[in-house]
Amino acid sequence: MDDSDGGGGDDSYHIGFAIMGLGGDPWMGAFRKGAEWYAQDMGLELTVTDGEFDATKQINDVKTLLQQDVDAILTSPVQSDAAVTMVEDAAAENVPVFTANSTAATSEVPLFTAFGNADAASSAADTLASRLEQRYGSPEGTVVEVLLPQDSETFVQRHEGFESQISQYEDIEVISQLEYDQSQQDAANKITTQLQKDSDFDALYCPDLLSGLAAMTAFENEGVKHPIGNENHITTVGLDAGPSTLEAIRNDYFDAAIDQPNLFYAPITMKYVVDYLDADKDDSAIPDPGQEITADDLTISTGNKHDGIDPWKEPLWAPAQVTELEFDDGMQTYFKTSQVVVTKENADVPYIWGNLA
Repeated sequence: MDDSDGGGGDDSYHIGFAIMGLGGDPWMGAFRKGAEWYAQDMGLELTVTDGEFDATKQINDVKTLLQQDVDAILTSPVQSDAAVTMVEDAAAENVPVFTANSTAATSEVPLFTAFGNADAASSAADTLASRLEQRYGSPEGTVVEVLLPQDSETFVQRHEGFESQISQYEDIEVISQLEYDQSQQDAANKITTQLQKDSDFDALYCPDLLSGLAAMTAFENEGVKHPIGNENHITTVGLDAGPSTLEAIRNDYFDAAIDQPNLFYAPITMKYVVDYLDADKDDSAIPDPGQEITADDLTISTGNKHDGIDPWKEPLWAPAQVTELEFDDGMQTYFKTSQVVVTKENADVPYIWGNLA
């Protein structure tokens, strides 16, 4: 493998990006763009593979990348446990594996970059309570929570973070929880059934992009899609702000979305990949747990424009908290970014990923 300095020219590092899947997914498309743009600006060679949201396919993708003499792997694993195989395969070739968005269940990953799902869900609870306070003069009302399947740590955090924080508001009551199977149609069906059973609730929490889109469909089909300011408006707050969610926010049907700074995930990780390789794979290049990293500490913007904008001009990721995740074989360093609260006031900001998808 090439141990020369990164940063451009014939000696630039070659990074393999084993993304979990593309298939028209706008979030993953923006995630990929961030990696490709940063690699272009920094003179890095980047090879991208599409795991098609299949863990076995992704493992084989990494094997293929290793045959192409990559210096490091960046990946967003489909399954955390299955991804350990990718890390082991790469380690056998002395190639480090860094993760972003999702991670492998092993301490052998030098750095994982993502926002905090529990923190984002907690922020959603506070945002929802604030909206109810604006309507009623105090944070009060009834809430329906949409639930993702509770068989993933990410999904558990998106529930528990919301549940824990909303319980701090004594006059807000969660009256129903609707678990769905991660298909937009099932979410729409579950929300529709709730509306037909009892539509007299004040707010809805959607834990992901698809459930938020499903809510808008169900509201419209059941004749309860009313804008903010209408006395019958159902306050709706969710996680992730894709193009359709942003449109609903602009039109006053969706109150707010807690979004991920996903255009930064790959660039932040790739910056530390280069530092790590430059340091002969010494952990001193990785930030220490307990640190807070600010925009003054870490510059990602290259000053170059892509699709007509500088996608990293505003450090939406900052500040980040460096923490640790515990796995059976030890601790993994976690670069936990901040989240972005998207409302009508900032929905048109060009560097929100949904506006670039």
